[in-house]
Amino acid sequence: MNSAIDKIFRLPRLFLSMLLWLALSALPAMADTGKDAALSRIGFVDIPYLIDKAPQALEAEQRLEAEFAPRQAELQEQRDQLAELTAKLNDNTLELPEADQIRLDRETRGLERRIKRSEQDFREELNIQKNNEFKKVRILVLEAIARFGKTHEYDLIVSDGVLFAAKRIDVTERILESLVKENLRLQSAN
Repeated sequence: MNSAIDKIFRLPRLFLSMLLWLALSALPAMADTGKDAALSRIGFVDIPYLIDKAPQALEAEQRLEAEFAPRQAELQEQRDQLAELTAKLNDNTLELPEADQIRLDRETRGLERRIKRSEQDFREELNIQKNNEFKKVRILVLEAIARFGKTHEYDLIVSDGVLFAAKRIDVTERILESLVKENLRLQSAN
């Protein structure tokens, strides 16, 4: 049976358990009025935003576009050819013999099937490549977040499932800057 919290926020039980664990583990730190409790640093990062804006992601998109552009052009040629055949088949002003009409109809249907298979193969290969490229970008982003947290001595950086984050703890733009700098450093090294 779902709890009232699950119904209100529609969050998975695992996430709620993690939040509860974090809240309970933070109680001793909140009770401590010593110097360490006052210096705790918490940050928030918007991972989807970073993945969209990271120069590494933009470069991956450009590579994929360049790699798949010839196949996309080939598919467009086939679609144009199909459109011509269909127009020829549907043109009532042309009086084609029945045998030619049957041949043209078969040719049109065969081309339609080839195009559908080619488009499906194209989409599958593109999705596989995109997933591989963006998996690499996601790893880079997560590593950049971890480096940022360690470098700037954060105790906790949270992401998904946050309902509110004040601007002062949102470190997304600062991490994006570090990704841009890392990308520039790698480009200048090459």
